[in-house]
Amino acid sequence: MDYLDILRNDAKLAEDFDTLFDFRLLDALEERDTAEGRCTFSLPGMAFAVDGAGGEYHLLEDGSIGYWSSESAAGRLAESMDDLFYLIVFSICWHDYCDSSKYADATTLEEYGQNKQLDIISYSPMELWEPIVKALHMPIDMKLSPVLQKFYDAAHRESVYACYFHEDDGSITESEHLFF
Repeated sequence: MDYLDILRNDAKLAEDFDTLFDFRLLDALEERDTAEGRCTFSLPGMAFAVDGAGGEYHLLEDGSIGYWSSESAAGRLAESMDDLFYLIVFSICWHDYCDSSKYADATTLEEYGQNKQLDIISYSPMELWEPIVKALHMPIDMKLSPVLQKFYDAAHRESVYACYFHEDDGSITESEHLFF
């Protein structure tokens, strides 16, 4: 499903999507922010969305999705646009699911996902969620742990998506990774 087209063609849906998930679609693919030419990325790609904190979502040359945070952490989030949208919609705030120790096994991951989700739901405008899911033609009931496992696997596969900062002294520093 082309979720980007659905959002681009429905301004109210795009606004509600941004309100709930902190995800603002750009009008078109754009060059990535390179911190005024001071950084390069490990894989070619283009920015297609941003979040409220200044992070960017990147469509990478292999069709996977990368992210670069305003705090300079970088990583791959998903293998495809479909996987990204499932991650965003069913986790609500994927940033809160980056503790790699919780991905040790399916039981731990399911418990971790449910606890985080309950917390996120407590402060999110959930009245927007179901209409968004329906507009995107997604199932209402979805287990979170398989979605999170795909997220973890994408973030850890080779080649890892990274950003490299070119320092004034000529040295190069690799960005932090999204998972800790």
